[in-house]
Amino acid sequence: MTTPTAARPGPVRVLIALRISDLTDESTSLERQLADARRHIAERADLGWVEVGVARDAHVSATKQSPFQRAELGHWIKERAPEFDLILFWKLDRFVRKVLDMQDMLRWAEDHGHKSYASVTEPIFDMTGPFRHVIIALFSALAEMEATNTSMRVKSFIESVREQKRWAGGMPVYGYEVYKAEDGAAYLRQNPRQVKVIHEIAQRLQDQPGESHAEIADNLNHRNEPTPRGTRPSKRIVESGRKYKWTAAGLRKLLKNEALMGWKMETRPVPGKKYYETIPVITSDGEKIRIADPIFTDEEWAKLQAYLEGRTFKISSPTNVTPFLDVISCGYCKGKMRLHVARRDRKDGTRVEYPKFRCFNPRTVEGRTKYGCSDQASWAPDRLLVTFEHHLMGEFGDKDVEERIYVVGEDNEGRMAEISELVGHIMEDMKPGRRYGTPLMRGKAEAILDNLNAEYETLSTRPQGDRWEYRNLGKTWRELWETSEIPELESLMRRNGVKFYCYADQFELHIPEQLQY
Repeated sequence: MTTPTAARPGPVRVLIALRISDLTDESTSLERQLADARRHIAERADLGWVEVGVARDAHVSATKQSPFQRAELGHWIKERAPEFDLILFWKLDRFVRKVLDMQDMLRWAEDHGHKSYASVTEPIFDMTGPFRHVIIALFSALAEMEATNTSMRVKSFIESVREQKRWAGGMPVYGYEVYKAEDGAAYLRQNPRQVKVIHEIAQRLQDQPGESHAEIADNLNHRNEPTPRGTRPSKRIVESGRKYKWTAAGLRKLLKNEALMGWKMETRPVPGKKYYETIPVITSDGEKIRIADPIFTDEEWAKLQAYLEGRTFKISSPTNVTPFLDVISCGYCKGKMRLHVARRDRKDGTRVEYPKFRCFNPRTVEGRTKYGCSDQASWAPDRLLVTFEHHLMGEFGDKDVEERIYVVGEDNEGRMAEISELVGHIMEDMKPGRRYGTPLMRGKAEAILDNLNAEYETLSTRPQGDRWEYRNLGKTWRELWETSEIPELESLMRRNGVKFYCYADQFELHIPEQLQY
């Protein structure tokens, strides 16, 4: 039968457990914790206390990770338990913050030779005493209460400044930086260098011919332009020597973020999903809150979003580039058609190529991703492109070419669209469990909706705002086809919504109604 630590003959082997969280600035440094712990052990040398190891866990939240889940302490507990008798920590909340976690550690201690726990700064916390379980349970409850109170204070602060132009904390979107004003509060302002990079990205995407997201990302990485996260890397990233990289998806996500227009944003869970969405904060008056100067004008933003919606990514291979990638589509699934080149080596050492247009829409088959829908067919490039030209010229080859352009008028339509979006957000927040989901708050939400509805009705009677218009380019489609390069033709057709659908035994040219007259 094993005996408690206090009754054991010989030395008491002490493991020092250190933890610091990356979520708060109130934690004492690991160095300070270690110095105090070693002093505490030295003062008990006459009791046989001796240090046998140190478990350092930095950037770890005790509310999210139990001792078993931490890198170093977890390794000692699960793999090196025979090497120590007592775990010493600077303060209980450095060890656990949940009653259930402490109860798990108590059971573990009983099952592993009656190991003990002790606190450097809380003398009453000592498992060698007769009331150790009562004391430990009490302190664990207090630690959990403190963690809950801290969380409530943070949430209360964020809610209190929700409709103010102050910055509540955290990392701002790329393009902005935090500064403290004379009133001592934090606000946002533009970061000139980052704003210049954002404008460069947007311009390079929309130039004719524009670059792809991937090409721009590669260029930014090549010239070592810091990424949004790379401008403020965590200590762990710096210590590991890793670097953040620009990606095509990251560029698109950045350019679609409404925070670039200076709006104050908030994150909320999506009902029934495991992910969150970031949306503008809506005041009780039904307005968005602008907390910094916008990086784009309203016209620039509208054009950029229209471009991003019109083309998700400009994907192409360096060789065998697919012509009319956004125009020629599979008739069965409406997915993109790609130029695929199969290659076969001959016995004489030469290589033969078999180019084919085929569907490239991804699908999952028995847990694996395959490209091409189940009804796909394939076509030789020469035959397909000749057929496309035949249909295009036969339909409107002698008609004047018109280009769809975005016209910024009065902001009525933009504001009306914004109101529609705000109404949708408020309606979502009126569902049970949301901000306006209680009877008390429902009346407030209804008042906001009434004001927005009245404003919408007023705007709907005024002249039209932003809109698409068609501009005559002074050429027929036949003339343009004969004098232009494929990228220019493809870009024009994509902007105008022209599609060429391919089936196994027929083809279909889809032309927007506006172009048919």
